[in-house]
Amino acid sequence: MKEIREAAIGFEAVKASMSQTKQGVALRLIVHPNDCPPELHTDWVGTRYMVAMVRLNDQDEPETRENERHIEKLIASAGFLCRNVEFQGWLGERGLVDEYSEKAAVAAIREYCGIKSRAEIRDNAQARARFEELRGDFIKWKKS
Repeated sequence: MKEIREAAIGFEAVKASMSQTKQGVALRLIVHPNDCPPELHTDWVGTRYMVAMVRLNDQDEPETRENERHIEKLIASAGFLCRNVEFQGWLGERGLVDEYSEKAAVAAIREYCGIKSRAEIRDNAQARARFEELRGDFIKWKKS
């Protein structure tokens, strides 16, 4: 592994496109001329590389995929909670559902979060915050 680190060249690039070919996936990156290592200009087409990539946020800091995993867990949690009889009863006690069922719990979460589908939690930060609030209140209630 040490040899790889010593041989590595680093540069910033922007993903421009990606397509599927018979040989594999073609990934096109745009590198600013000032950032392009001279070795890339002189290496032959077909030269093999080992590649490590780190996504950057707007502040040029490494961005982890942790947030995406958290969001996927939230969406799964919404599904699990709707099937949880205890959660259904808790929603009923708060007047958020008229009947204790998975269908009613799904409708209650959608209404409470202002969404049409639980999948919208993925892209709607406000809905995510509302769902986390609702789930947090349920967890507090369970612990008391």
